[in-house]
Amino acid sequence: MSVAWGPLPTRDPTSSDAFEFIDATADVQSEGSQFPIDAGVADLKVLYSAGGLLMPVTLSIQTSTGLRRGVHMSRLVGAANARKAQGMEEWLRWISSQVNKTQPGTSVTCRYELPYEDRFAKVGMRATERGAITYKFTVDGLTACPCSKKMIGIGHMQRAELTVIMRSRKTLDSMDVVGKISECFSASPKEEMKRLEEAKKILEAQANPRFAEDLVRECVSRFPSALFVSGRCFESIHVHDAVATWSARPGWMPVL
Repeated sequence: MSVAWGPLPTRDPTSSDAFEFIDATADVQSEGSQFPIDAGVADLKVLYSAGGLLMPVTLSIQTSTGLRRGVHMSRLVGAANARKAQGMEEWLRWISSQVNKTQPGTSVTCRYELPYEDRFAKVGMRATERGAITYKFTVDGLTACPCSKKMIGIGHMQRAELTVIMRSRKTLDSMDVVGKISECFSASPKEEMKRLEEAKKILEAQANPRFAEDLVRECVSRFPSALFVSGRCFESIHVHDAVATWSARPGWMPVL
């Protein structure tokens, strides 16, 4: 027996009876589950307002499902868009507190670029409603090679970066942290320079040659309570890069 299939009936979505087919009581997320997992939203881009300045911030918000099937992600997004607190750390804690009202176990991670002098530092934070905050700072710099400096009097130069991860119960001064990290390099980069300024910048780096290992040691000396420090020199005469790491727990490396 053959069946002839015709076109499905259509319904005007703007008609008054179109909503008869919407079950407004449906709550699939609240269905039961065998065990809890953490779930939420990632790479949520919002505008953070501070001191009259709007700054794009990328958020990841996770909470526990408990013994439910899923989390109500609209509540997470709604909390992120409310922006009811002053200061980045306070804002992250506030988002956690709002989600915790109905879905306990929330953590919020943010990523943004912090304007510093004439460049930008990459900053990340992870916070819960209470407890210590995890910070991640990545700052650009310049290095001159100590080996070639010793051999021929000129150290080949390259751009470099340092990443520092730390935890603190007190709010950190991000500008102060970035400034101290910048001091670890042979020299700090600058976007706009005249010829004489460029020459002085080269001489500054040549007077303070450092390996990637030296960058990390300098950074640890400035932040002895850090959890993890990594340095990378983007080599100028090799295809590979030079890297160095230090961890407060030997062998431990975070997911960077």
